[in-house]
Amino acid sequence: MKKNILFSALLLVFGAAHADLQSLNNQQLQQVEGQASAATIDWTLRLNQKETTAGSGVYTFDTDTCADLRFCRFAVSSNNRYDNGSYIDATGTIRKPDGSAGTAADLGKKQWLVFKGIQGSIQLQKVDIDGTDLLYSSDANMTGTPDQIKAALQVSFKAANPIKIRNFGFNALSIETDTVANEGTGNVPGYLNADKYGATAGTNIKVTTSVYDQGRETGFMGMMMNGNLALQGNLKVFSCDGSMKRC
Repeated sequence: MKKNILFSALLLVFGAAHADLQSLNNQQLQQVEGQASAATIDWTLRLNQKETTAGSGVYTFDTDTCADLRFCRFAVSSNNRYDNGSYIDATGTIRKPDGSAGTAADLGKKQWLVFKGIQGSIQLQKVDIDGTDLLYSSDANMTGTPDQIKAALQVSFKAANPIKIRNFGFNALSIETDTVANEGTGNVPGYLNADKYGATAGTNIKVTTSVYDQGRETGFMGMMMNGNLALQGNLKVFSCDGSMKRC
């Protein structure tokens, strides 16, 4: 019986207690005081790499994950580029190479810009994330407009803790073409081209006398970055709407 009375009393208390959220204007926000501490993070992005030996901190291209090199690529087909000069305009209309309207039968083989063997790591050290206020003071051009405060997310970088970039880049860059026009039946996308350089002719082998290139994926350039990027300063991120004079 006592338990039933106590439970009923709690229900009455909870039913009577409630709170309404009220919006605050800029003047009211200026009167609000509080304290916050920044969160310090270390963040590492590592792509297609593995540690040479456990605990060594040295990373190389992951040949296990990338046993099939075709699936360790980044490919872009910009502006619907086709090998015969046809294209699809901004309205979705198919255009022949001369610019006149066409049909799907006029589309050629899609072309791709392919970054092969992408890998690398980027490490952010001791980045502070905190909340802050952006104050926009009224000026002569905004007569009658009061000071405005905007809540913002602040990201702080220190030159003493640079961003570490290690083995970041790609092995080869090439332009590849689909095997069938208009991505028809049996088409193999250009980004899955398996061509490599070799000393002798063979399937998917392009002959070269360059010992350095033999066994590597085809392409006309590669890039590999190693270094530290020192940044000093703050980055503020905030929402923007018509009520702000800077928006």
